[in-house]
Amino acid sequence: IRRVDWAATARQQKAIVRDYRAERNQHVVALLDNGRLMAGTVGEAPRVEHAMDAVLGLSQVTSQLGDNFGLITFDNQVRGIVPASNSKAQFARVTEAMYVLDPQYDESAYGTAFTTAASRFRRRSLFVVFTDLVESLLPALRSLTRTHLVMVAAVRDPDVAGWAGATDHADIEASYRSAAAVASLDARERTIASLSAIGVVVVDA
Repeated sequence: IRRVDWAATARQQKAIVRDYRAERNQHVVALLDNGRLMAGTVGEAPRVEHAMDAVLGLSQVTSQLGDNFGLITFDNQVRGIVPASNSKAQFARVTEAMYVLDPQYDESAYGTAFTTAASRFRRRSLFVVFTDLVESLLPALRSLTRTHLVMVAAVRDPDVAGWAGATDHADIEASYRSAAAVASLDARERTIASLSAIGVVVVDA
């Protein structure tokens, strides 16, 4: 009954109900970090390869929903920009932009990447930043959160969680590893809390 259009019902002399559909033609932009932190291995693959799989999946879902998908790749500089589009060729463009990336072991230039994103994609967008959870993200992300909806997507290493939860330490090395894992997860949770406080949605999985 909340969807009844009473004015139209009165005019037509029959019940008229509003029908809603999901808004289309929105912009979704992935920012793929290819810096030093993303070279670490989780399972049998580097973090960046997990992120690449997620970027491709997000590209497909965005296209199916009728929205526009774009991509920025970066490490110590911006490496590639794929303008937002929902054309049939967009998936191939995104794939090619990631295929040409070489492993980089420098610190990621978050400030440069996010400033570039804000200047190239002026329309309000959903920015999904594929990176690791570090405090240096916070000041740089403010250039995006002022106008856009921002999500940070990170890969959580199950081995670290296992070490942090271990209670049977066979030797001193296992004790140190467990303590380091606990400290790492604590730092991760603090970063998540700080990001959430400035309006960033965090997916750590």
